[in-house]
Amino acid sequence: MRKIIILLTPLFLLATVSAKAEFGYGLTLAHHMIDGDGTETTRQSSQKNTGTHSHNVTVPELFIESIAENGFTFGLSWIPTREMGSKSRTDTNSGGDTGTYTAKAELNNVIQIYTDIPVGNYPIHVKLGLQHVTVSTLESLNGGSTYPDADILGTTVGIGTKGDLPFGNSMYYKLEATYTDFETLSADSSANNKLEADLDDTAVKLSLGKKF
Repeated sequence: MRKIIILLTPLFLLATVSAKAEFGYGLTLAHHMIDGDGTETTRQSSQKNTGTHSHNVTVPELFIESIAENGFTFGLSWIPTREMGSKSRTDTNSGGDTGTYTAKAELNNVIQIYTDIPVGNYPIHVKLGLQHVTVSTLESLNGGSTYPDADILGTTVGIGTKGDLPFGNSMYYKLEATYTDFETLSADSSANNKLEADLDDTAVKLSLGKKF
């Protein structure tokens, strides 16, 4: 909760000081290409198992933003859930870890604060952002052990373009490509298995918004 409050505070501060700014809200359709790699150290045998996993998913995203007269934008976006897929393996050994292990997780309550920084006189902007996500583990591990959910942060960089639409009242669009690098996830299972994982996300986004 503390991390979420830290993320939300700058947006509320901006809303109170930017009296001349326009505000916009809208919907984004984003295609995410999530890549992860990790190492799990199993109980008793101390065997290290490494693996990689990639997952593509298209999800909606809600946003609200403050748009200054010079085009500089400060905003907040939210995705309820972003799935990461699943992967299984079967181990056979003499250390008590024989069985099938299925790793499965999803990213919940993905909240991002961001800035869109105009580049010169061109309809191009650089995006910088900070994301907070809750990694909910839905794994099935041999012996019934589980990993706890974890909160992690990610930094986002990207490039995009935006402009007003010829139809509708104060409607506008944004087209962006972004890359997010998340901090390392470290967790201990209820059976003392050790997990470390790194995640990154490449996304293509199309947004439609309305100014008010």
